Amino acid sequence: MKKEALNIWEHAQGLLELVYARGLDQVPEMDAAAQGAELLAPFIGQPVFGGDPENQLVLTRPRLLDVGCGGAHFYHSLKKRGLLVDYFGLDSSHKMVGRARKAFEVLGLDPQRILLGAVEDLWERRFELAVVINVLTFCPDFREPLDRLVDAGVKALVIRDNFGPTTTIRWEPDGYLDEGFNHLKGYWNQWGKDEVSLFFQSRGFRTEFVLDRRTQGQVEMVVDKPYHWSWLVASRL
Repeated sequence: MKKEALNIWEHAQGLLELVYARGLDQVPEMDAAAQGAELLAPFIGQPVFGGDPENQLVLTRPRLLDVGCGGAHFYHSLKKRGLLVDYFGLDSSHKMVGRARKAFEVLGLDPQRILLGAVEDLWERRFELAVVINVLTFCPDFREPLDRLVDAGVKALVIRDNFGPTTTIRWEPDGYLDEGFNHLKGYWNQWGKDEVSLFFQSRGFRTEFVLDRRTQGQVEMVVDKPYHWSWLVASRL
Protein backbone atom coordinates (compact mmCIF):
# COMPACT_ATOMS: atom_id res chain seq x y z
CA MET A 1 0.00 0.00 0.00
CA LYS A 2 2.84 2.36 0.87
CA LYS A 3 4.57 1.63 -2.44
CA GLU A 4 1.36 2.33 -4.36
CA ALA A 5 0.89 5.64 -2.53
CA LEU A 6 4.39 6.73 -3.56
CA ASN A 7 3.89 5.82 -7.22
CA ILE A 8 3.70 9.12 -9.14
CA TRP A 9 1.42 7.53 -11.77
CA GLU A 10 -1.28 7.03 -9.13
CA HIS A 11 -1.58 10.80 -8.67
CA ALA A 12 -2.07 12.26 -12.15
CA GLN A 13 -5.83 12.43 -12.70
CA GLY A 14 -5.64 14.31 -15.99
CA LEU A 15 -3.27 11.73 -17.43
CA LEU A 16 -5.43 8.87 -16.17
CA GLU A 17 -8.45 10.29 -17.99
CA LEU A 18 -6.44 10.63 -21.19
CA VAL A 19 -5.13 7.09 -20.80
CA TYR A 20 -8.68 5.75 -20.59
CA ALA A 21 -9.71 7.66 -23.72
CA ARG A 22 -6.70 6.23 -25.53
CA GLY A 23 -7.64 2.74 -24.37
CA LEU A 24 -11.08 3.21 -25.94
CA ASP A 25 -9.44 4.52 -29.14
CA GLN A 26 -11.36 7.79 -28.77
CA VAL A 27 -8.44 10.15 -29.33
CA PRO A 28 -5.90 10.43 -32.17
CA GLU A 29 -3.21 7.78 -32.28
CA MET A 30 0.03 8.71 -30.53
CA ASP A 31 2.99 9.22 -32.88
CA ALA A 32 5.09 6.92 -30.71
CA ALA A 33 2.52 4.12 -30.89
CA ALA A 34 2.33 4.43 -34.67
CA GLN A 35 6.09 4.29 -35.14
CA GLY A 36 6.46 1.49 -32.62
CA ALA A 37 3.94 -0.66 -34.49
CA GLU A 38 5.69 0.00 -37.78
CA LEU A 39 9.05 -1.00 -36.29
CA LEU A 40 7.55 -4.22 -34.93
CA ALA A 41 5.86 -5.17 -38.20
CA PRO A 42 8.89 -6.92 -39.78
CA PHE A 43 9.02 -9.36 -36.84
CA ILE A 44 5.40 -10.47 -37.09
CA GLY A 45 4.96 -13.38 -39.44
CA GLN A 46 8.67 -13.22 -40.32
CA PRO A 47 11.85 -14.99 -39.13
CA VAL A 48 13.16 -13.18 -36.05
CA PHE A 49 16.68 -14.56 -35.82
CA GLY A 50 19.28 -15.74 -38.27
CA GLY A 51 21.40 -18.83 -38.64
CA ASP A 52 20.40 -21.98 -40.49
CA PRO A 53 17.14 -21.25 -42.41
CA GLU A 54 15.74 -24.55 -41.14
CA ASN A 55 16.05 -23.26 -37.57
CA GLN A 56 14.55 -19.83 -38.14
CA LEU A 57 11.50 -19.09 -36.05
CA VAL A 58 8.51 -17.70 -37.93
CA LEU A 59 6.06 -15.94 -35.62
CA THR A 60 2.61 -16.08 -37.20
CA ARG A 61 0.85 -14.77 -34.06
CA PRO A 62 3.56 -14.08 -31.47
CA ARG A 63 2.91 -13.40 -27.81
CA LEU A 64 3.67 -9.70 -27.37
CA LEU A 65 4.19 -7.88 -24.07
CA ASP A 66 3.47 -4.15 -24.01
CA VAL A 67 5.59 -2.98 -21.05
CA GLY A 68 4.23 0.11 -19.29
CA CYS A 69 1.06 -0.22 -21.34
CA GLY A 70 -0.94 2.60 -19.73
CA GLY A 71 -4.40 2.32 -21.30
CA ALA A 72 -3.24 -0.49 -23.64
CA HIS A 73 -3.74 1.83 -26.60
CA PHE A 74 -0.87 0.12 -28.44
CA TYR A 75 -3.29 -2.74 -29.09
CA HIS A 76 -5.23 -0.44 -31.43
CA SER A 77 -2.07 0.59 -33.32
CA LEU A 78 -1.34 -3.06 -34.04
CA LYS A 79 -4.93 -3.81 -35.06
CA LYS A 80 -5.12 -0.84 -37.43
CA ARG A 81 -2.12 -2.21 -39.31
CA GLY A 82 -3.37 -5.77 -39.45
CA LEU A 83 -0.57 -6.98 -37.18
CA LEU A 84 -1.89 -10.14 -35.51
CA VAL A 85 -0.33 -10.81 -32.12
CA ASP A 86 -1.33 -12.43 -28.85
CA TYR A 87 -1.37 -9.13 -26.94
CA PHE A 88 -0.65 -8.67 -23.24
CA GLY A 89 -0.26 -5.33 -21.46
CA LEU A 90 1.71 -4.77 -18.28
CA ASP A 91 1.79 -1.77 -15.95
CA SER A 92 2.93 -1.19 -12.37
CA SER A 93 0.22 1.41 -11.64
CA HIS A 94 -3.01 0.06 -10.14
CA LYS A 95 -4.98 2.96 -11.59
CA MET A 96 -3.49 2.61 -15.07
CA VAL A 97 -4.29 -1.10 -15.10
CA GLY A 98 -7.81 -0.35 -13.86
CA ARG A 99 -8.38 2.07 -16.77
CA ALA A 100 -6.96 -0.37 -19.31
CA ARG A 101 -9.04 -3.29 -18.05
CA LYS A 102 -12.18 -1.17 -18.06
CA ALA A 103 -11.49 -0.09 -21.65
CA PHE A 104 -10.95 -3.71 -22.71
CA GLU A 105 -14.24 -4.72 -21.07
CA VAL A 106 -16.11 -1.96 -22.92
CA LEU A 107 -14.56 -3.12 -26.19
CA GLY A 108 -15.44 -6.76 -25.55
CA LEU A 109 -11.83 -7.81 -25.01
CA ASP A 110 -10.39 -9.93 -22.23
CA PRO A 111 -9.39 -7.60 -19.34
CA GLN A 112 -7.20 -10.32 -17.83
CA ARG A 113 -4.73 -9.69 -20.63
CA ILE A 114 -3.78 -6.51 -18.77
CA LEU A 115 -1.31 -7.52 -16.08
CA LEU A 116 -0.48 -5.60 -12.92
CA GLY A 117 3.13 -5.52 -11.78
CA ALA A 118 6.72 -4.91 -12.77
CA VAL A 119 8.40 -6.72 -15.63
CA GLU A 120 11.02 -7.96 -13.17
CA ASP A 121 8.31 -10.06 -11.49
CA LEU A 122 7.12 -12.01 -14.56
CA TRP A 123 9.08 -15.14 -13.83
CA GLU A 124 6.59 -17.70 -15.13
CA ARG A 125 5.52 -16.05 -18.40
CA ARG A 126 7.03 -16.35 -21.88
CA PHE A 127 6.83 -13.90 -24.78
CA GLU A 128 8.30 -13.67 -28.28
CA LEU A 129 8.10 -9.89 -28.74
CA ALA A 130 8.11 -6.85 -26.48
CA VAL A 131 7.46 -3.15 -26.95
CA VAL A 132 8.76 -0.73 -24.30
CA ILE A 133 7.69 2.86 -24.98
CA ASN A 134 8.79 5.66 -22.63
CA VAL A 135 9.38 3.31 -19.68
CA LEU A 136 13.07 2.67 -19.00
CA THR A 137 13.70 6.32 -18.16
CA PHE A 138 11.58 5.81 -15.03
CA CYS A 139 13.55 2.75 -13.87
CA PRO A 140 16.51 2.82 -11.45
CA ASP A 141 18.51 0.92 -14.08
CA PHE A 142 17.70 -0.37 -17.56
CA ARG A 143 19.45 -3.71 -17.07
CA GLU A 144 17.06 -5.51 -14.74
CA PRO A 145 13.85 -5.08 -16.77
CA LEU A 146 15.62 -5.83 -20.06
CA ASP A 147 17.36 -8.85 -18.53
CA ARG A 148 13.98 -10.21 -17.47
CA LEU A 149 12.56 -9.77 -20.97
CA VAL A 150 15.52 -11.60 -22.46
CA ASP A 151 15.07 -14.41 -19.91
CA ALA A 152 11.36 -14.55 -20.81
CA GLY A 153 12.37 -15.69 -24.30
CA VAL A 154 11.81 -12.43 -26.17
CA LYS A 155 13.31 -12.62 -29.66
CA ALA A 156 12.90 -8.96 -30.60
CA LEU A 157 12.26 -5.73 -28.70
CA VAL A 158 11.25 -2.28 -29.90
CA ILE A 159 12.12 0.41 -27.36
CA ARG A 160 11.57 4.17 -27.26
CA ASP A 161 13.38 6.01 -24.53
CA ASN A 162 15.67 8.82 -23.45
CA PHE A 163 18.84 7.58 -25.17
CA GLY A 164 21.73 10.03 -25.21
CA PRO A 165 25.52 10.08 -25.52
CA THR A 166 25.99 9.28 -21.81
CA THR A 167 24.02 7.93 -18.87
CA THR A 168 22.57 10.48 -16.46
CA ILE A 169 20.63 9.46 -13.34
CA ARG A 170 17.95 11.90 -12.17
CA TRP A 171 15.87 11.47 -9.00
CA GLU A 172 13.63 14.51 -8.97
CA PRO A 173 10.06 15.67 -8.28
CA ASP A 174 7.56 15.45 -11.10
CA GLY A 175 6.07 18.86 -10.39
CA TYR A 176 2.87 18.27 -12.41
CA LEU A 177 0.96 15.83 -10.22
CA ASP A 178 -2.38 16.27 -8.47
CA GLU A 179 -2.47 18.89 -5.72
CA GLY A 180 -0.79 17.66 -2.56
CA PHE A 181 1.46 15.11 -4.29
CA ASN A 182 4.14 17.22 -5.98
CA HIS A 183 6.62 16.37 -3.26
CA LEU A 184 6.84 12.85 -4.71
CA LYS A 185 9.98 12.03 -6.66
CA GLY A 186 10.71 9.65 -9.48
CA TYR A 187 13.50 8.64 -11.85
CA TRP A 188 13.93 10.67 -15.04
CA ASN A 189 17.03 8.94 -16.39
CA GLN A 190 18.94 9.19 -19.63
CA TRP A 191 20.69 6.03 -20.85
CA GLY A 192 23.91 6.08 -22.84
CA LYS A 193 23.44 4.49 -26.26
CA ASP A 194 26.77 2.66 -26.19
CA GLU A 195 26.04 1.27 -22.73
CA VAL A 196 22.65 -0.09 -23.79
CA SER A 197 24.06 -1.57 -27.02
CA LEU A 198 26.83 -3.35 -25.11
CA PHE A 199 24.25 -4.87 -22.78
CA PHE A 200 22.25 -6.31 -25.66
CA GLN A 201 25.36 -7.54 -27.46
CA SER A 202 26.37 -9.41 -24.31
CA ARG A 203 22.99 -11.18 -24.40
CA GLY A 204 23.28 -12.18 -28.06
CA PHE A 205 21.26 -9.40 -29.74
CA ARG A 206 21.95 -7.10 -32.65
CA THR A 207 20.90 -3.49 -32.14
CA GLU A 208 19.91 -0.56 -34.32
CA PHE A 209 19.00 2.95 -33.19
CA VAL A 210 16.26 4.62 -35.22
CA LEU A 211 15.42 8.33 -35.41
CA ASP A 212 12.29 9.32 -33.50
CA ARG A 213 9.92 10.58 -36.17
CA ARG A 214 8.12 13.14 -34.02
CA THR A 215 11.10 14.85 -32.36
CA GLN A 216 13.54 14.37 -35.27
CA GLY A 217 16.54 14.13 -32.94
CA GLN A 218 15.77 17.39 -31.17
CA VAL A 219 15.76 17.68 -27.39
CA GLU A 220 12.24 17.79 -25.93
CA MET A 221 11.44 19.14 -22.48
CA VAL A 222 9.30 16.69 -20.49
CA VAL A 223 8.03 18.21 -17.20
CA ASP A 224 10.96 20.61 -17.41
CA LYS A 225 13.52 17.85 -17.98
CA PRO A 226 15.55 17.36 -21.21
CA TYR A 227 14.77 14.25 -23.24
CA HIS A 228 16.61 12.77 -26.24
CA TRP A 229 13.89 10.47 -27.59
CA SER A 230 15.16 7.70 -29.81
CA TRP A 231 14.17 4.19 -30.84
CA LEU A 232 16.15 1.01 -30.38
CA VAL A 233 15.35 -2.21 -32.22
CA ALA A 234 17.05 -5.27 -30.72
CA SER A 235 16.77 -8.76 -32.19
CA ARG A 236 18.48 -12.06 -31.43
CA LEU A 237 21.42 -13.05 -33.59
